[in-house]
Amino acid sequence: MNQKTPGQSDDSGSPETARFSRRTFLSAAGVTGIGALAGCLGGSDSTANFGTGDDAKRLREAAASYLDTATLYKAPNCSCCREYTEYLETATDVSVEVVEVSDLAKTKEKYNVPRDVESCHTMDIGDYYVEGHVPLEAIGKLAEEKPDIAGIALPGMPRGSPGMPGEKAEEFVISAASEDGTYREFVRI
Repeated sequence: MNQKTPGQSDDSGSPETARFSRRTFLSAAGVTGIGALAGCLGGSDSTANFGTGDDAKRLREAAASYLDTATLYKAPNCSCCREYTEYLETATDVSVEVVEVSDLAKTKEKYNVPRDVESCHTMDIGDYYVEGHVPLEAIGKLAEEKPDIAGIALPGMPRGSPGMPGEKAEEFVISAASEDGTYREFVRI
């Protein structure tokens, strides 16, 4: 008798094997999805400070001047976006307008956010967009320098970034994106 290990397919294509494989796949996909969302579900220190001293203070103040017209677009159930908004409002004493959208991809397309630097929310601050959990110091640098770019982005949802749980494990590399969708390093924090 030929023994098969669980999940091993046979050449017969029997429904039992197909059902088991599909179930295994769906279970694995579910676990992966839960793991990916875990970053959005955890709490964070929304008042985290990524710099000290006069330079950091100056950059945070410059960021506050740009955030007076900020509109943050997010998915309805994303809690880390709420944490990021709280971080911005607490640190700058400005009110960020939050707009929940059902299709965030359309928002990213509107602002021409490069796929490689996408995150869970997009914020319009007038002349620029800010993609993801970008620290205030990077927004302040943008406000001071006023470069000829479309926006800045912190790709993904890095642990320890503003609005995200956990300890900061490495430098955050914030990208500057051009109107044509190309991007380059803007600043490391």
